[in-house]
Amino acid sequence: MNTEKEIFTTEEAAQMMGCATSTIEEHARARVLPGVRMGHEWRFPREAFMKAINTLAITGELHRDSPKRKAKAVATDKDKGSKPNRRNPIPELPTLRSVG
Repeated sequence: MNTEKEIFTTEEAAQMMGCATSTIEEHARARVLPGVRMGHEWRFPREAFMKAINTLAITGELHRDSPKRKAKAVATDKDKGSKPNRRNPIPELPTLRSVG
């Protein structure tokens, strides 16, 4: 009889990898790890999960598409000291002289 589970929960996958459950969920959302969302929880097929982990260990590309690791824009010298005007200009109201 095969005692290995065919499907892991997020907690089981995190325990096996030695990381936080949030890390496993982040990589599942970024499609780095193969998982299926069931309601509010993730499930990971054992064979696909192990294959992905082996591939990532060989290539070293675990963080390639992680949304939290994207480069941020850097301000140039031109942008320093000048904030963009986000407010609409105050409309010019008619005066009593221009009405009559």
